[in-house]
Amino acid sequence: MKTNKQSRQGTVSVIVAICLTALIGIAAFALDGGLIQHNRRTTQAAADAAALAAANDLYVNFPTYSGLDGPGTALAKAKAIAAANGFDNDGITNKVTVNIPPITGLHAGLVGHAEVNIEFYQERAFSAVWGSGKILVASRAVAVGKWSPFRNGILVLDPSSPAALNTNGNGVMTVTNADIIVNSNAVDGAVATGGGSLNAPKFFLTGNPGYSTSGSGTFNGSIYNSQPPTPDPLAYLDPPNPSTLTTRSNNPTNLAGNRTVYLSPGVYRGGIHVSGQVNVVMLPGIYYMDEGGFSFTGQGSLNAVGVMVYTNPRSTSDVINVNGLGTINWWPMQTGPYRGIGLWQERSSTNTITLTGNGTSQIYGTLYAKKGMLTVSGNGTQDILGSQYISNKVNLGGNGNFNINWIADQTARARLIRLVE
Repeated sequence: MKTNKQSRQGTVSVIVAICLTALIGIAAFALDGGLIQHNRRTTQAAADAAALAAANDLYVNFPTYSGLDGPGTALAKAKAIAAANGFDNDGITNKVTVNIPPITGLHAGLVGHAEVNIEFYQERAFSAVWGSGKILVASRAVAVGKWSPFRNGILVLDPSSPAALNTNGNGVMTVTNADIIVNSNAVDGAVATGGGSLNAPKFFLTGNPGYSTSGSGTFNGSIYNSQPPTPDPLAYLDPPNPSTLTTRSNNPTNLAGNRTVYLSPGVYRGGIHVSGQVNVVMLPGIYYMDEGGFSFTGQGSLNAVGVMVYTNPRSTSDVINVNGLGTINWWPMQTGPYRGIGLWQERSSTNTITLTGNGTSQIYGTLYAKKGMLTVSGNGTQDILGSQYISNKVNLGGNGNFNINWIADQTARARLIRLVE
């Protein structure tokens, strides 16, 4: 029996050609897609590094240029880091654009921020079957680099002691515009005894519950316990170098009597000690107490505007004691790396800083004693005893009403360098 069979010559070739095209497409997706992902990670890492390099430069120059790239060094460092990572802005294989401040995104126009865009032009492999021209791989990063005020009224750094923050007596301490942080993980890291009270918008306590009260002592504000401890925001800051300052005295400076004395910034070996009815005017600048401490305990006045007192104790008697009965008007420095700091005790010293208000004390600025104790009390109704406390422990007492008045321009600057986009 004879049958008719249709010719199928060439069918296999067509099927192979169709399948081969599909296989090439799959290979293009795998190979070129994989390269895109690799180059995307590479460009993003380079953009992040370049933005952080620019941010670091903005931070370093912040006291002079307030977050702007005046000398152009931030832009130069961003491009140098990008080039070191393989993106040299040649306009052929890649393009690097740096905007300071950023011109797009959430931080557009904000000083202290740097925006880096990297475009990489990837050659095609198998994907040439789908199109021509290079494939654009783009990444973007924004970083901030500036000095930023740290918004807390009291930061107690001690990690474990009971009563690291202790308020007693019958006085009322009010923290305005900022919160209180206690790093101690003790169940009673913050303690209120007697008739005293401590007022603040919020309390952030590491311990659980982290506080205790007795008598009629109270904490007034929202309390959050089991919080992670807060690192020292000023740990980055180098202390003043006495070799760069003028030596004003090689012996203790003891001032007494009834007179007016003008002091100039510089190194005071043996410290400064004021008693009697002396009216003291401290001219703006850094006062470095090389031993001896600093004390003002008289009936005269103390006028210190634009002043930071740094003490380098050599013994437990080298303390800071401001307990005058006269008018005190003390404002911190407003320029340079120590902007906002009024008192600074050498970091390793465990000595006590004592401040006592008597109704006419106006002390602003950050009071800093990393390992020391701050003992503060008020006996009047108008005292402002600092803008911010950062110390190992804090003891609050007295019988009057006194305040910590947090003001951004009158507190120390924390180091802020990080990616934000």
